[in-house]
Amino acid sequence: MEKYFICLANSYKRGGRCISGIEVVIAPGNVLQIVRNQDGTPHWLRPIDGTTAFGEIPNNVAATMPLFSLVRLVNSRPCPQNAHVENVTFDRMECCQRAFPCEIGLLDQLVDNVHQALFMNRGKAVSIENVSAVGYSLMLIHPQDVKAYYDETREKSKNRIKFTYKGVEYDLPVTDPAFLDRFRANTARYSTIPDAYLTLSLGLEFEGWHHKLVAGVIVPECETAQPTQQAAPDDAWFNECEKELERLLDLKEETERQINEVRMRILKEMERTGLQKIATQHFFVSYTPAKTVMQFDSRSFRSENEELYSRYCKPKVKDASIVVRRNREK
Repeated sequence: MEKYFICLANSYKRGGRCISGIEVVIAPGNVLQIVRNQDGTPHWLRPIDGTTAFGEIPNNVAATMPLFSLVRLVNSRPCPQNAHVENVTFDRMECCQRAFPCEIGLLDQLVDNVHQALFMNRGKAVSIENVSAVGYSLMLIHPQDVKAYYDETREKSKNRIKFTYKGVEYDLPVTDPAFLDRFRANTARYSTIPDAYLTLSLGLEFEGWHHKLVAGVIVPECETAQPTQQAAPDDAWFNECEKELERLLDLKEETERQINEVRMRILKEMERTGLQKIATQHFFVSYTPAKTVMQFDSRSFRSENEELYSRYCKPKVKDASIVVRRNREK
């Protein structure tokens, strides 16, 4: 059975992407009609790839499906899983030639005007005990006071958005790569967004919780292409390197986040069971309890003992090198 949906989220998911959107049907005259649930909310679809570890869509496939594209699923089959009741498997997924204009008139037809809270509560996550009562894991909203920012104090989920919905303030992580690219290129522009629509999703279960995510950021007046500053002729070659660095660093950050999650699970289990070492065919893990150590502060020592520092420091020839650092602000 074929199904069609308007793509409203193309976000990060465990090394790949999560694609989701609102289902439509093609009526006579090639007119598309929005499919709705019994309560009047738009009906969402989240395609799941049965060949990947977490159902994520491979990056090369997701790259062909930008927001507001029309996506066709061939032989789709419902496969709800825990909170993700919108999941469907498929034999083939492809982007149709038709795309939709990012217009407020269309967006207002797609927003969720039924639910007064985000996934039945005002917090940042839904527990696995309560998620079955929610009954949905995707929604498009039109909030107020939208502000994007980068939180250096957090170990993970540093890219975030604050907003107000139905009188309640929220602060959630952003997993929309296209928006994050625009945000990094011009942080000031998106520090306050006058008008935005947000696709919200419940993430995969982690330590008993499904966390709320901003999986899509739609800014109608900014969706048209903006002129960008061209690189000078002598460094134009760096354009392709820059794109590849962005892609690889995004993958690296997500991979490191997943590795840290697994490491914390191992640490907690070793603390609980009292194990000091684990040896398998592929890994050796040793547990070291928390302790206080003395750390030498070379910078303070140099400022307070400049004469000693200069006397005992010897010149050393280093090979040529470069430093690659992400520019988070402009």
